[in-house]
Amino acid sequence: MIDLHTHILPGMDDGSPDAACSVEMLRRQKAQGVEAVCGTSHYYRRQNSIEVFCQRRAAALDRLTAALPQGEVLPRVLPAAETAYFSGIGDHPGLERLCIQGTNTLLLEMPFTDWSDLQVEEVSSLVLDRGFRVVLVHPERFCASKGNRRKIQQMEQLPVALQVNAGTLLLWRTRRLGLELLREAPIPLLASDCHNLTTRVPNLQEGRRVVQQKLGGAFLQLLDQNAMRLVEPERPEHP
Repeated sequence: MIDLHTHILPGMDDGSPDAACSVEMLRRQKAQGVEAVCGTSHYYRRQNSIEVFCQRRAAALDRLTAALPQGEVLPRVLPAAETAYFSGIGDHPGLERLCIQGTNTLLLEMPFTDWSDLQVEEVSSLVLDRGFRVVLVHPERFCASKGNRRKIQQMEQLPVALQVNAGTLLLWRTRRLGLELLREAPIPLLASDCHNLTTRVPNLQEGRRVVQQKLGGAFLQLLDQNAMRLVEPERPEHP
């Protein structure tokens, strides 16, 4: 099991405040059967350059590594980022450094506004022109806008992944939408998007139970297979 979306790196954003919290979050992940987590701290272009962000991320991972108890086996942490969309992202250099380390998998958070055709075109360019494996994170948060819902359906014509948050499946008012997005996604994914030990906890196992109950064991296996592929280096195509 892989949790593709977590804010487990200490002191990076509104997620884990310190290494002690991060270690306990990893313990909870292990108890749920998770073997690897992606440290997808928020990347906002207006706050940091990619270079500065990567330096901060490396320092946070060092702090977490130093705090890990000797002899205790916990899920491995893969450096990554939750990259907030910005104008010009389609041809912005250096985005590969924001991907899950060693891959071309880019987790992308779309704006919390009505999306424009240009924004959809830039996402298309990331996929079709630049070859990124784009994961649209928590698309359920943007579906209050009917226009955005239509644009999500438009982007589903691309080989993009839709990553629904486990917490979405745990609430009656959002469960139906979350399941609908998973069913229609070309590449469905489930992740915790955990931030802390109180309000946004590691809950991947609970979300998986809902998937098992509502969509079946075969669909749950599909989610796991999709996640595994996205953390593996992309192999070059052979003629």
